[in-house]
Amino acid sequence: MDKKAKALELYLEGFKLVEIAKELGVSQPAVTKMLKQFPEYHQEKERRKKENQEKARQWRNKYRKQKREQHDEDYELVLKDHREATAALSRKGRLSDDILITLCITHYDYDKEKERLIFNESAGKRPADLPRSVYVHKNVLRQFR
Repeated sequence: MDKKAKALELYLEGFKLVEIAKELGVSQPAVTKMLKQFPEYHQEKERRKKENQEKARQWRNKYRKQKREQHDEDYELVLKDHREATAALSRKGRLSDDILITLCITHYDYDKEKERLIFNESAGKRPADLPRSVYVHKNVLRQFR
C-alpha cells in the first residue's frame, strides 16, 4: 500500500494529521498535500469541522449554564442577607420588658406572695432599662406560675 492510500485510510479512521505524519515518517504539510488529492478527505474534513463546532457549542452552553447557576446562587445569598437585614432593621428599637427579663432571668428572684419577679441587687447594679419588679402573668414566664 502506498503512502497516499495509507494516509487516507488513517485519516478516515480518525487520526490527526500530526499522528499520520509520524506514522508515515513524513512532514505534516506533505500529508496534507497527499490527502488533498482525494474527495473523501474534503468530506471528512467538513464532517470533523461540523462535529467540532457542535462540541464547541455544547461546551459554551454548559459553561453559560454553570455561570448562570453560580449567579443564581450568589443572587439567592444576597436576597437572604437582604431579608435578614430588613427584618433586623424593622424591629422595634427597644426590647420589651418581658424579653429583657427572660434574657436576664438569673438576676431575678420570685416572690410567691406578690407573684412578682424582683431584681436581686446582689447580682450587681440594676441597669436603667431593666425593671425592678415584674408581675408574672399567664403570658410571661410560665415556669413561675
